Amino acid sequence: MNRRINYFDRIVVLLVGLLILAGGAWAVGLYLDVPLAQRLTDIINFPAWRAAPDQPWFDWALAGLMVVSALLGGWLIALNVRRYRLSRITSPTSDASGTITLNLATLAGAVAKELEEHPRVDSVLHSVTEYWNRPTMTITVRARPGADILALRETLEAAERDVRAAIPGIDVDTVYRLHLLPPDA
Repeated sequence: MNRRINYFDRIVVLLVGLLILAGGAWAVGLYLDVPLAQRLTDIINFPAWRAAPDQPWFDWALAGLMVVSALLGGWLIALNVRRYRLSRITSPTSDASGTITLNLATLAGAVAKELEEHPRVDSVLHSVTEYWNRPTMTITVRARPGADILALRETLEAAERDVRAAIPGIDVDTVYRLHLLPPDA
């Protein structure tokens, strides 16, 4: 996820949470007869609020609020659902005579195919995404029950060495996830 989007989401959640907390504190203060909560209640003009639905502008204001809320909600959903896939990355050894680009998804697929040849590996999934503004290659290995974890770890370390040898100078994070399948009942 993009760092700015993550911070924006946290700020939105913080503000909404603070509003809900303030409303709850006000309600509890009214129940416990706290003077500050009573003064806040006295400031609010309840007859005007009760008469608002009878006003001619109320339906238009409600419709406008609904449209703005729908647009804002749709924008927030679209912002958070966006895929952060990478297809190609440029090598730092590129110069004026030519550009070297690599398809990291193809490389991740090759690593996954090689790891699938391990005798106790059931399947391997791979993805290349931008995570916190960093290109990240994720390899998820699903191993059968009773797999030799140390041998799998050595295989993953060898795969990491091969990846680093294949892409010298390219700054890519690699994540290897090892999932052990549950034993057959």
